[in-house]
Amino acid sequence: MKVINRVKKYREFKQILKKKSVKNDIFSVYFRDNEFGYARVGLLVTKKNGIAVTRVKIKRQVRSVVDETLDYEKISKDIIIVISPKYKVENFQENREKLIKLLNSIKEI
Repeated sequence: MKVINRVKKYREFKQILKKKSVKNDIFSVYFRDNEFGYARVGLLVTKKNGIAVTRVKIKRQVRSVVDETLDYEKISKDIIIVISPKYKVENFQENREKLIKLLNSIKEI
């Protein structure tokens, strides 16, 4: 994920978290349309997910799934992915499938 495709500002996070969402037991994905013409993604991992090393590993795993699933140029949305403490680093394939389903449902909306 390139830096240009990331949501970083707290104000933007707050605005996006007030908009539409799709959820499952591990992920909550909030999204809104943007005027940039490309997708931007932000990740939210809390301290309940584990120590810093674990949280960074979770972010890396989620970013890799997002990169292979989303075509940033075709979707013009701001997306925030909130990762629940139920996320298990060892179950990457299960987590991957659940996130792909949610991201595909956003593409259709």
